[in-house]
Amino acid sequence: MTISTRKTMRTINLLLAASAASFFGFYSPNINYPRTDIAQAQTKQVNPTPLSTTDVRQVRKVLLKQTPIINQSFRVNLQECGSCFFVPAIKSERNLGIYLVKNNRVAYTFPQSEDLTPKGWAVHKVKAVSFLQLGFSGPNEDGIIVLAEYITGIGRDGAKPFPVTIVYMREGKGFKILAKESEVLTSRRVKTVREAQQILQNEFKYLP
Repeated sequence: MTISTRKTMRTINLLLAASAASFFGFYSPNINYPRTDIAQAQTKQVNPTPLSTTDVRQVRKVLLKQTPIINQSFRVNLQECGSCFFVPAIKSERNLGIYLVKNNRVAYTFPQSEDLTPKGWAVHKVKAVSFLQLGFSGPNEDGIIVLAEYITGIGRDGAKPFPVTIVYMREGKGFKILAKESEVLTSRRVKTVREAQQILQNEFKYLP
């Protein structure tokens, strides 16, 4: 048997051994998975988490003349400010303000609409906040739903709370109110995030 033939036979034997080992579960090839890409994708997510005691102290210090709604405030990861706090708060005259707080200051103030919540209305409470993906252009959450209750103070039912839903969507380096969608959800007295999501998906074709 020539040297060339011996090398060929040795190669065949090694291949057969590897195949057999793989079949019986002993062969474990070294595969390099793209862990960096997975980690980057995870860090882009909003990932809302409740505020710690230290976080609450910072938020209250920044919003000194307002009343933060702590049970609907979250530490989030947003492209507008990185890791920061999403905080709804009750201002003077029971108006609602929504902020992103970072490094002991207000980094961003969400827009409000007098068409949706006129000045005379008073916020009763914020029932729920949901971060979700509205559009189809990216893999991350680009929308926020805020479910609140308001009181008009007018007429026989002026003291009776009623639901108001505000939908925000990312625009540039901030957020805009989706006025039409918010008006429809409010007019239908939507009371849960799930109801809001169903209408946004089925009628407005949001939510991939």
